[in-house]
Amino acid sequence: MARGGFREGAGRKKEYNEPVKKILLGLPESVLEQLDNYASANNLSRPKAVAILVEQAMIEQGSNMAI
Repeated sequence: MARGGFREGAGRKKEYNEPVKKILLGLPESVLEQLDNYASANNLSRPKAVAILVEQAMIEQGSNMAI
């Protein structure tokens, strides 16, 4: 009996609708702990938490630039 191959709905769902590029990021342990606490409190993966925090920072920076 043949096994394997693509099945509809199988596998991990994509988090993003665009290509994802892997990076290596070094952070101080205290910052990583804060990131993990934020991710855990908001039921997010670590990469998703980083993406959300970067987006929030860009929005805040944009509003500060208008002042």
